[in-house]
Amino acid sequence: MKWKNVDVGAGYYYITATFRDWLPLFNRAEIREMVCEEITKAMRELGGSVTAFVLMPTHLHLLVCLPGAGLLHRFCMLWRGRSARRISGLLQSQGEHAILRAITTSRGSCQHYSVWKEQVRSLPIVTDGKLQQIADYIHANPVRRGLADSPIDWEFSSFRWYYRGDKVLLDIMPVPG
Repeated sequence: MKWKNVDVGAGYYYITATFRDWLPLFNRAEIREMVCEEITKAMRELGGSVTAFVLMPTHLHLLVCLPGAGLLHRFCMLWRGRSARRISGLLQSQGEHAILRAITTSRGSCQHYSVWKEQVRSLPIVTDGKLQQIADYIHANPVRRGLADSPIDWEFSSFRWYYRGDKVLLDIMPVPG
């Protein structure tokens, strides 16, 4: 059964996006920066905000607020499409042939690259009480995966912003309340 993302209009969404074949592309600083730049651009275009995030080696989790109906799909299409083009261009320029082979798709006679798994997974968060719970879950992901002893030890998340006000990879609009 294929996952169905449901847009419930203005509100919060928990989003997960994974690199194709679970490639650890977020281990590269330039790819982390590219993806975060595209998320930021898409949020500015749509008037949304990021409430929490974590970048893991193979995937990311976002808690975002979108201001209207129909924006979930648009947001995901914008940042994923733009970042995919930039990432595949970077990999080509760096001669990363093994990774490019892993993400190659053939459509007719054209060769394309599919950087991200087929679609994101998103869940609408309909109660304010769940927002902090989801943010905590996102921040604990590196600990659960054995990548850090504490959320404060993982620099690629919004936890440090919440904990001590540090600058992080994305602008954060805090969990309300």
